[in-house]
Parts: sequence; structure tokens; C-alpha cells
Amino acid sequence: MTTTSVDVVALYEALDRKRKNTGAKWREIARELEISPSTFTRLGQGHGPDTNTFLTLLRWLEEPAESFVSGKKGPPPEPEPLTAITSLLRASKKLRPEQAAALSNILEAAYASIVDEER
Repeated sequence: MTTTSVDVVALYEALDRKRKNTGAKWREIARELEISPSTFTRLGQGHGPDTNTFLTLLRWLEEPAESFVSGKKGPPPEPEPLTAITSLLRASKKLRPEQAAALSNILEAAYASIVDEER
């Protein structure tokens, strides 16, 4: 299995570059992003951020996660079709949660009966 991790050095360098370009101090950025100022100290020491902090920093940088991820690149594993469909239903803004759940239940039942028939 491939290990994927945040390239902390690249992330910190990008943050520092933007900080210098904006003339901001680390504490100001931390306050703006509502994160601990010590986050930047830890990043500078090579410690990776937690997931929510990583996403917050990406949003501030206006960069995709792929810019700061290291590891072997290859196609992602293909998701189970039913999982992909139900995820899309839950994410739909056109459906209320109970509607998405009802459709998911119907699809799961139909999928199970088809898969069982093929065996």
C-alpha cells in the first residue's frame, strides 16, 4: 500500500511566501483563519497539520491539496458503485437528507437483489 502524506516543507514554504507577500504576521493569519498561532511553529518544525487545519490552510492559499501531497501518484481505487451513488445522493442540494436516505435504501435493495442473482 502506498503511503501518502502532506509535504509539510512545501506547505510551510507556500504559507510563508504568501505571508511575506501580504506583509502579514503569523499571529494575524492565525487570527484570521481561527487557528492556533503555534500551528505555524509546528509546521516550521516539520510537524503536519490535522485535517481541518490542512483544509483551512489550503483555502487561504487558494491551492489544491494535490500541491502539497507526497506519495506515489496513480489512479485512485475505483469506488464501489453503490457507495459512489449514495454519496452523490447525500451530497445533492436538491434532496433533503431523508429523501437521499430513502433513495439510497431503494438502490441498496435493488443492487443487492441483482448482485445475489448473479451469484
